[in-house]
Amino acid sequence: MATVSSMSALNSHICRVVIRLESELNYRSGQYVQVTLKCGRSGYFSIASPEKSGRVIELHIADTRKPNGFLKKLKVGDNVDVVGPMGDAWFRSDSCRPVIVLAFGSGYSYARSILLTEANKNLGRKLSFYWVAQAENDFYELDILESLPKRISVNLHPLNQESVSTGSMTTLLTKLSSSHACLVDYDVYLVGKRDVCVFIRREICERLNAKPERVYGDSF
Repeated sequence: MATVSSMSALNSHICRVVIRLESELNYRSGQYVQVTLKCGRSGYFSIASPEKSGRVIELHIADTRKPNGFLKKLKVGDNVDVVGPMGDAWFRSDSCRPVIVLAFGSGYSYARSILLTEANKNLGRKLSFYWVAQAENDFYELDILESLPKRISVNLHPLNQESVSTGSMTTLLTKLSSSHACLVDYDVYLVGKRDVCVFIRREICERLNAKPERVYGDSF
């Protein structure tokens, strides 16, 4: 059993939900949990907290605007069941290769755990983070992103109200290839809708020589 200790808005449709657990959750950056409410409704959410956060984890949950949406049924003080961690796209911290993390929309919460965990390490490993969203005001926690070590580069890519689809990824791929002409020696992490992640994975493997076995994601 766990308890919802706080809820607060991060932007117009993303809510920070902080959950206090009965015991520490041993997870790796990039994993997720299943949260089940008292009414039986459940959902799967990436852990936004860095590793070793003790008995408190942070989730960033999107508001679907539906009357029976998950957030509509959640309030501070509620007891919930938390099962996990789950997922195979966890961050391979034992690798010395440079890293690219591509997050689409609310997938930032997955990337956040990786970014904050890596920022706390005194390593020279370079990481390039690309966040794709529909509009400028979808991005949040810009102060946190700006405070990351210089070896972690942050690239925000608004689509100007275009939907996040395979057809809208041309500009992103061009930008990515201009900075990283060859990804053969990189570890790549993708999070977002399945069709977009499958498309990006295929394109970077074919065009930029990324190794399929070193492209990680739970969407494919």
